[in-house]
Amino acid sequence: MLQIEISIPRPIETLSLLALAGGVALWVGWSQSSASAPVQATVIPVEQSAQAQGAGGPARRSLSSDEASVKADGAGGADRAGRVLAIKGAEDDARRIRMEQTVLSHREEILRYELKLLESQPAQGDFSAVQQAREELLRLLSDERAAEQSFLTTLHEMWEAEGLSASVAIGTPGVVQALWPVEPDQGLSATFLDPAYEQRFGVPHHAIDIPVLQGSAVRSAADGVVEKVMYNGQGYSYIMIKHDGFATLYGHVSAFFVAEGDTVRQGDVIARSGGMPGTPGAGALTTGPHLHFEVIVNGERVDPLTVLPGRPGLSQITQ
Repeated sequence: MLQIEISIPRPIETLSLLALAGGVALWVGWSQSSASAPVQATVIPVEQSAQAQGAGGPARRSLSSDEASVKADGAGGADRAGRVLAIKGAEDDARRIRMEQTVLSHREEILRYELKLLESQPAQGDFSAVQQAREELLRLLSDERAAEQSFLTTLHEMWEAEGLSASVAIGTPGVVQALWPVEPDQGLSATFLDPAYEQRFGVPHHAIDIPVLQGSAVRSAADGVVEKVMYNGQGYSYIMIKHDGFATLYGHVSAFFVAEGDTVRQGDVIARSGGMPGTPGAGALTTGPHLHFEVIVNGERVDPLTVLPGRPGLSQITQ
């Protein structure tokens, strides 16, 4: 029988090197397989986390994708701010779509209400204008597409004014003291955030409506500079004035006596009121001849009654 003998010099050192090489190979293979395998997060239930805290151990939970990205770019980072703005924009869009749908669903009801208001007004001024307004409302009642376009246009004009007023009235005001832009001898036809108004028209009312005869003089509520004069034809027309740290808006006006950039003093006549359904400046959402009056402080609309002089016996008119 043939026997083969292999002589290995320094056998102990050689075997040690072979063992080391095998261990390295095994470690490399394990590392590669671990890198290619998907990472799975362990989610610990709230109850288990609470138990860990109660036992003195650290509470653990998985990070959401938003939290992880915020942690990566730092709290208040640009990515987070962008996400917040995007979410707010999407919420505003959704809110406005819902309001559009609500208003359009009440289209006929609103038009019949405005027609009733028009016919119940005392005889005054230009009778031909009243007749034209009545004919316009009747036309919208018979033309659904035209009516919907009229309502949507008015909503967008009101939202444009809302966005502009929020950007204008930035600052820290002193004591806000305003003058009544028209006298509230007939009370108010709609109050701030009036639930009856929102139920009828489908949109919140961030103003007060002061009923006055069509074409009444409208006065500046405080010293300031005319920021915006917006004439929208048969749509919603308004004037915005910037004051010291706040702003005022005068809506449904039918004529203008100031221009953008003009300096006005408290009590100066700046416009003529409107609001009669179907007339220039009134728009599709109106409570009859009146002045729509807003006060904006630090970008937010506030109840004008909080800054206007009190009027004994001031009440709301039931429409």
